Amino acid sequence: MAIALVVGSVGLYLTRATNPTPTPHHASALSQLPADSRTAADHTIDLSIATPGHVEVVAAMALPHDLAVTTTQIPADAIITGSTPGHVNFHVTWVGRDKVMGFSIVRLGVHIPALTFAPLPSSKWVVAVSPILKSSTAPPQYAWANTILGDPQIDATGVISYLSTKSDANLDSFIDAIAVNQSGQVVAVLSINHLWYSAQFVARIAYIVATGRGCHASLGVVGATAQGGGVTVARVIPKSPSQYRLKKGDVITALNGKETDTFDALDTALYLTPAYTKAQVTFVRASKVHHAVMTLACAL
Repeated sequence: MAIALVVGSVGLYLTRATNPTPTPHHASALSQLPADSRTAADHTIDLSIATPGHVEVVAAMALPHDLAVTTTQIPADAIITGSTPGHVNFHVTWVGRDKVMGFSIVRLGVHIPALTFAPLPSSKWVVAVSPILKSSTAPPQYAWANTILGDPQIDATGVISYLSTKSDANLDSFIDAIAVNQSGQVVAVLSINHLWYSAQFVARIAYIVATGRGCHASLGVVGATAQGGGVTVARVIPKSPSQYRLKKGDVITALNGKETDTFDALDTALYLTPAYTKAQVTFVRASKVHHAVMTLACAL
């Protein structure tokens, strides 16, 4: 799914970080981390992922709704257990994977309080903390560094965009890192593609995927941006939600009342909608406006 991620009036675009070079440090115990980052680091969840002939231990970040995310690609049939300082070897269920940002989403079998999140700042010092897990029984160690996540950019339409930013090259070895501000709040998560993403946005997407039974939504159409706005349907995929509602030549203008002026806008709206939920699609056919309610499918 090629997404130009637009959230309301703020785009999730890549920004160029003009960071001072951070110096990675090693902490063999939680007490060796900067004080503001210790609470967030202590809430890391250790996931043991068992597949035939292999067990891997990785870190995950606790989210609301008893969800958690990790950059590790978890097979759907893996046996997963989780551990924290207060809970050991509890059951964890695979939910799905967001391919755009590169996060696997799981549901925790016990209630783990979510981390406290804050908006991703620009030009502010944060502490990047990356857990180092050697086994499910050994206490975690940490790599950490002070860094700046990046300055905002203004796109051609005047929108300020800084919900994602490049990781500094010196942090390329960091895995499942979080960025913590001076108040101890998590503001960003380091993805597998070494982009920092807004922690608030990651939590939102995880909930969408969980609500959509592991999927973002799909209308089941192939199209392109129409001259004058909207999305012209070029082809309707058989057995899709649109099979009996849309046809070639229709122009989709809104999803759930929100305008879809371009194909990217429609793609983004579907990305931000859970699969298997009902949606109202507004479209134009033969110069007449129509509305259709359909149950969205899973975007593969």
